[in-house]
Amino acid sequence: MNALGLSKQGFKIGFGMLGTHGAHIGSVRQIVHDGDTVNIRLTDNLGVRFLGIDTAEVSYPLPDASFVSLKNERWSDFFTSGDWRVNLNLHEGLMLHLEVRIGDGVDLAANHARQADRGQRALEASIQEDIDKSGKSNDEFGFFMAFGHEFLDGTGRLLCYLHPGKDNFEDTQLRKTLPAISYNERQLASGAALPYFIWPNIQPFLIGRPFSPENLAPDAFWKTVQRSSKLSKARRNVQDARRAGLGVFDPQDPLRLEPFELRYISRGKAPSRYVIDLSQPGLNRLLAPELYYTIPNPEDRLYIPEEYRLLFEAVGWNAEIAAAALAVG
Repeated sequence: MNALGLSKQGFKIGFGMLGTHGAHIGSVRQIVHDGDTVNIRLTDNLGVRFLGIDTAEVSYPLPDASFVSLKNERWSDFFTSGDWRVNLNLHEGLMLHLEVRIGDGVDLAANHARQADRGQRALEASIQEDIDKSGKSNDEFGFFMAFGHEFLDGTGRLLCYLHPGKDNFEDTQLRKTLPAISYNERQLASGAALPYFIWPNIQPFLIGRPFSPENLAPDAFWKTVQRSSKLSKARRNVQDARRAGLGVFDPQDPLRLEPFELRYISRGKAPSRYVIDLSQPGLNRLLAPELYYTIPNPEDRLYIPEEYRLLFEAVGWNAEIAAAALAVG
């Protein structure tokens, strides 16, 4: 059970209890700060969704079921039977892209499951290595979370970049040897994950006020991108992982279907986020959601949720529709 979640009506909910006061649970008087502020503690686990990356799914709902392991034969049948096409109404170019990626569907689900295992093991190893270095027990080891613009996703998970807490490491010299990057970024560098940059949750890759018109206007936006060392390094790390054939780029067993592709296929819904091509600096184009695949490398895509399209258009960006974009090449 998670302390945060989603209600049947679709809004985010949480569960808590009286907060601590010193080393003990506080009294009502101790936890109430003023007439509109109170300290509570969450009662169950917190789900944390890493920002900026996307890994293969261990399990995901099939159209007629709840969560099903990708190792389950039902997923294999879903792709080999062609049932994945049934509820999809996609632009012909995107449909062709998927047809090529999926092929006859044989081993598609198993490939995804293998890559999911690799991603999971890579993260486990990275966290365990830090715990071992710290000398802390599991009960003592702490994390530091850096948030983007939004704190929660639609299912009540925290959205953040997760780091080992510096207080875990008492040795000053050891602190200096620790990676200065989040687990999110480590997953990218190891090839365990694909990049998934979604505006406005792109700090620390892009620093700045996300809704400021002067930062959103195309000229200012591209200047911000060009001077963002974090974003540049993350993209280079992905390129290096691809060249080295690591993880999802393993030439013998590359990830065949991107995780978000598997998700929208299962939901039977077309992608809805517009895309900025980071490899084409200076353009003021929001590429139509169904044309994301025309940007071949995922580190070159910055996804813009549809609800922000008007905001971008107001400061000079041109949002294209799929048919028009293809017509002009």
